[in-house]
Amino acid sequence: RAALVEQAQAASAMGCKEALFTLGDKPELRYKAARQGLQELGHETTLSYLGEAARLVFEESDLLPHLNPGLMTTEDFQVLRPVSASMGIMLESVSDRLMEKGEAHHGSPDKVPARRLETLRLAGEAAVPFTSGLLIGIGETRLERVESLLALRRLHDEHGHIQEVIIQNFRAKPETKMAAALEPDLEEL
Repeated sequence: RAALVEQAQAASAMGCKEALFTLGDKPELRYKAARQGLQELGHETTLSYLGEAARLVFEESDLLPHLNPGLMTTEDFQVLRPVSASMGIMLESVSDRLMEKGEAHHGSPDKVPARRLETLRLAGEAAVPFTSGLLIGIGETRLERVESLLALRRLHDEHGHIQEVIIQNFRAKPETKMAAALEPDLEEL
């Protein structure tokens, strides 16, 4: 905890304005090591630990916490909103087709478009300034990109909370199921 505060204060002294907390969706549900690590830190969940870390940064430094913890519930927003300036989740795509076998999001239940859209809607209801966006080059069509952007616009029109839309290019990473996938070229972006 002291190391976190020390890092945040050092970053602030160097002119940083924001602390980005980005993490996987509830790793404690999948990995024993994550559960054990959280237990050693005095937390049952990653979101509980995130709340404490964001609170420390918020209260002990000049940095503004921005949280990207994945799917969230109304209760999660109630807990995290007081200790963060903003939050986010990448929509990536509204295409359910990408959940099918052989597609980019197959076997990734946290990437189900309806679940991500629900998190975005709940953020709007909680009046949380929110960042989202699309991931380009994961097998989506141009029409699916447009549909994804329109879904974000509809949510923003309803709630007025989307502060930033990121258009991010896919990058193949070694030792992942998409390591051999082609990356989008500049013209595609």
